[in-house]
Amino acid sequence: MKISFMTGAAFNRNPSKAKKEASERPLVITDRGEAAYVLVSYAEFRVNWTPKTLFEALRDPSADEREFEPARLGFDNRTVEF
Repeated sequence: MKISFMTGAAFNRNPSKAKKEASERPLVITDRGEAAYVLVSYAEFRVNWTPKTLFEALRDPSADEREFEPARLGFDNRTVEF
């Protein structure tokens, strides 16, 4: 994903340009050379950053599809007391 950058001063001078950039890709607004804010379109915000229920997260077709294979636990080197 490509990201655009804009200084805080440039953002204050031309917010419409910032909105146009943010509609295409996330826009990082810097303050004194450091990233301070991110401006994204509302559609992208809803897809990526709104909370989901557990049910929605599990049925999300765009979610990561890695297999979950936990390591097997062995009982070697364990003392059992009755």
